[in-house]
Amino acid sequence: MTARVIGGRYELRSRLAKGGMGTVWLAWDRTLQRSVALKEVVLAPYGEDMTVRRKRALREARAAARIRHPAVVHVYDAIMDDESPWIVMSYIEGTSLERRIERQTLSEREIARVGRDVLAGLTAVHDAQVLHRDVKPANIIVDSEDRVFLVDFGIARISGERGLTSANTLIGTVEFMAPERIEGQPVGPASDLWSLGVTLFCALEGYSPFLRDGPIETVRAVTSGHPPSFRRPGPLADAITGLLVADPAGRTGAAELGRRLDAILTAGSRARGRGEERRTGPGQDRKARGGQDPRPPNREARGGQGAHGPGREARRGPDDHGPERVREAGRGPGAHGPDRAGDAARPGEAGDGGNPLLGRSGREAATLLGSMEPNDAGRLLNDAAKTPGPAAEALALLPPPRAARLIDHMIPQRAARLVGAMPTGLSASVLAYTDDRVTAAVLGALGVVPVAVRLVEAMTLRRACRVLAHMPPAVVARLLSATSDGRTDRLLGGLGRAVREEFTRLTGAT
Repeated sequence: MTARVIGGRYELRSRLAKGGMGTVWLAWDRTLQRSVALKEVVLAPYGEDMTVRRKRALREARAAARIRHPAVVHVYDAIMDDESPWIVMSYIEGTSLERRIERQTLSEREIARVGRDVLAGLTAVHDAQVLHRDVKPANIIVDSEDRVFLVDFGIARISGERGLTSANTLIGTVEFMAPERIEGQPVGPASDLWSLGVTLFCALEGYSPFLRDGPIETVRAVTSGHPPSFRRPGPLADAITGLLVADPAGRTGAAELGRRLDAILTAGSRARGRGEERRTGPGQDRKARGGQDPRPPNREARGGQGAHGPGREARRGPDDHGPERVREAGRGPGAHGPDRAGDAARPGEAGDGGNPLLGRSGREAATLLGSMEPNDAGRLLNDAAKTPGPAAEALALLPPPRAARLIDHMIPQRAARLVGAMPTGLSASVLAYTDDRVTAAVLGALGVVPVAVRLVEAMTLRRACRVLAHMPPAVVARLLSATSDGRTDRLLGGLGRAVREEFTRLTGAT
């Protein structure tokens, strides 16, 4: 099947995401020989004619292109093709904050760090006289090096320009809209800060505070003036409460929010430092105390900035997209200037038995894995898993999203060997980012052993149900009978009748 080419230049490869304001595609730029992200602007969901749609596309491009900040998407071009507008952006693979929230519980410090980076990007946006107007977890991307990107300017508004939305039409995700937007009042930077507050609430509490069964009920919840309650009180909850004040004039501003988030990050750093000193004493390195460095072994910058995001409507159900990771446009192997591990990656030149991972230090092996395409790295890991210790050490040194990407390209039985050889906490962090079916296959390969039980216990309830649904009922029943985290009944309630029957037969429960 012949690939569609947009603008005579951009070859569509696959659909990355689809939302209310358009579809984002992975494409190949034939002219510059690099991957890019193309946003196909939605045609006519609000009854506007082609002239208005064209203006919106060009406005989005101008809004994003005038901003230069590491946490803001880099827009290359805006074109028309077959009477449809397209936005050309840098391609970055990544994990949305929405997906992270669904997969695991985030610490206050993690949330504060994401919030601080998004706030910095929003400040740059506001300094350019632009309002984003669609800040939400789906539009925040975190890459494998923990860099944060604010994406999708599909409904951005440039100060001083006439609005392009139809009369009596709200464009955006209502549960994240500030009350003044819904009520048709003047809006400003405080409106984006409200949306950031709702986003941070979702990250802290694990659910969307104003989402209701229907749009009318959701609007009422947003405009009621009643702030949501917190199950995790503390400094972060206090900062979020200040953002969810109905009156924009009384809402916490960017400067004050920045100070509060910085205080949370500083306190967290001090607490971690004191904890490590108590455990190990000052001056001991991480390797000597048996820990793992969660950062990648090579932290050099990988080119320009930018990200693209899904722009999906927030929802309460699980995300149906596969695992994601962030990569800059055109940054494949060898695209960093001199190929950092190109020579080392030649089989037979290093290591043992022709596998370049063997015979290296964990850090050297991790550097090599981090420079390779996932399918190539997966093949090396499959072979290296015959003696899992060194490969598991290298995998543990990679950021969890990157390590998960490699496991997705491994034979499950081989991946299980590496997962079983890693500390349970690290392996749980990695499996939090693998595809549900891959995770199920890895657990199945491990069998009903303590490490598999602990990995299930480390999952959120929703993720555990999704993963276990792909496993044989008899195996699931045995795993659940071995858990001790008090969630067995809730897990059984989320699984099928066959699992419940197997569990009853196995345990004699009624």
